[in-house]
Amino acid sequence: MPPKKPEPKKWKAPKGPKPIQRKNKNVIGLGRAIQHQRAKENTVEYLPDGEMRFTTDKHEANWVKLRSVTQESALDEFLHTAALADKDFAADRHSNVKIIRLDHGSDSTTQGFLLSNAQKSAIDAKQRSLAQDLIVPRRPAWDEGMTKYQLQRQENDAFLEWRRKLAHLQESNEDLLLTPFERNIEVWKQLWRVVERSDLVVQIVDARDPLLFRSVDLERYVQEVDSRKQNLLLINKADLLTRKQRIAWASYFHKKNISYAFYSALRANQLLEKQKELGDDYQEEEIPEEHDDEDEENKLDTELEEGIRILSIDELEELFMSRAPEEPLIEPLPGQKSILQIGLVGYPNVGKSSTINSLVGAKKVSVSSTPGKTKHFQTIKLSDNVMLCDCPGLVFPNFAYNKGELVCNGVLPIDQLRDYIGPCTLVGERIPKFYLEAIYGIHIQTRSKDENNNVEPENPTAQELLVAYARARGYMTQGFGSADESRASRYILKDYVNGKLLYVNPPPHLEDDTPYTREECKEFNKELYVFEKLPETRQEQLKEAAKAKGIEVLDLARDLSKLTFSAHTGSEANKQAASVTHGGKQAALYNVADDLDKEFFNMNNVEGKLSTPFHKIKNEGSKKHNKKNKKGKVRAMRSD
Repeated sequence: MPPKKPEPKKWKAPKGPKPIQRKNKNVIGLGRAIQHQRAKENTVEYLPDGEMRFTTDKHEANWVKLRSVTQESALDEFLHTAALADKDFAADRHSNVKIIRLDHGSDSTTQGFLLSNAQKSAIDAKQRSLAQDLIVPRRPAWDEGMTKYQLQRQENDAFLEWRRKLAHLQESNEDLLLTPFERNIEVWKQLWRVVERSDLVVQIVDARDPLLFRSVDLERYVQEVDSRKQNLLLINKADLLTRKQRIAWASYFHKKNISYAFYSALRANQLLEKQKELGDDYQEEEIPEEHDDEDEENKLDTELEEGIRILSIDELEELFMSRAPEEPLIEPLPGQKSILQIGLVGYPNVGKSSTINSLVGAKKVSVSSTPGKTKHFQTIKLSDNVMLCDCPGLVFPNFAYNKGELVCNGVLPIDQLRDYIGPCTLVGERIPKFYLEAIYGIHIQTRSKDENNNVEPENPTAQELLVAYARARGYMTQGFGSADESRASRYILKDYVNGKLLYVNPPPHLEDDTPYTREECKEFNKELYVFEKLPETRQEQLKEAAKAKGIEVLDLARDLSKLTFSAHTGSEANKQAASVTHGGKQAALYNVADDLDKEFFNMNNVEGKLSTPFHKIKNEGSKKHNKKNKKGKVRAMRSD
């Protein structure tokens, strides 16, 4: 049979083109949002009186406007300068234009701790000669008849001129390091408002380095606004200083006619907490001041003895009232009572918010360990007659030997730090090696004399300190498993900022304002590195370790290398101890010279002993001899 033909397919009408997926018109993408914002910025608005207003201002959130800016890239600095000058520009990719910024480099090229005493003295002399150029921006004169845009234009011009003066100072003195300072005009506007409103402006500084945090030009600016306004230098965290150190700083302030007072916001807040727990009748126990023969011989005068006291909360309030003008300078509004206004100004993380909390007696201001927590100036009513004005933390322009100083003083945030070698080297230079080992319970392996010009190293390097700390805590990196130095640096630097690792800068010499030498700084801080200054838990651990070694009187500098910071202690008193470490050999810090000596001389403890010449040694391990010996043993067994 012939094959059956397939049936023809039925005809179907064509369906037409496929439907096109339409986008939702309600969805606004990022591109359209930007276009809409730009169109909104450039709109022309007619006011009811017929005046035409054209603005290109960007309406950003307040937290964006008031964020602190202390460091800028070359491009950001160029763009912000152009914005302040109200200049427009166009980009041309064919033009050969370079933006050159004179920078002093990283800490590796400007390490103050590597300077000799003569070099440091020469740099300090030049810094003092140019100190009058370290100015703060002034608010231009204004009146109520000015419009908002006229005032803003004048403020931008004045701020731009201030930026140019500091840039010229930095470019004309390349051997000096100008610290990162506040570059956001919105933050400076908060300072202007606080200065104009306040009758008494209080600069809060850190007691460990008061001159770094003090702005002399700010005091001049307060007097320029109104000669009746007064200044006060409040030295916070004074409980970290010894009696001798407070006497040295008080003598310096007396000679320079600086109005000052010692205070401790931490101690005051602790007293408030105890009063809440135990009742209002609780009184703070007076901490006995340490005295020595030198103080008894000099017989401090009454004024200086009163000046070194750490004030209480009530005494600080009385001091504010006595130093401020008798009558408030700002006239009150109709129907309102005149009130005395006290402005609190200072660097980030010096304790302004903690000081206000102690004065108010309740937590009215949020406190954070991150610098720059306060964004706006805040007014807090202390009483019916006194009001406090808290200004955001400001980094004033100043000179420094290296950027690590700002990190160690808590000015720059540690969590955003990239170069940790400079600040950690500064910590290792200032804090003695034995005290670092005692407070952390570690043993720091340092370089040998051969690698240090045949001189016993006195201070550990940053790598030696960080590796010892990381190995003891078990902080290792992924992959190769080496010591996590970056993580260890954050812990150590935060301990330094918080006062666990304590170092106090001495005041300049009273005779000629020259800085202290390295040896004098070491002598100035030697009382801080004794057994009694350690935490109580660490003291107990060291006592037990010393008792196991048979040491009755513990001297940290002498006996610490003999102690083992673990539960397993040896019985030999003179044996060199080592701390417990984690992470294996790859996480250790090796000494190159010792490794070469061990490899060449010791040969990894492999020893060879030869009693017979090798050509006379009979080889009894071959199969032939073994076979013969086995046959002899079998025959002997059969005969038995």
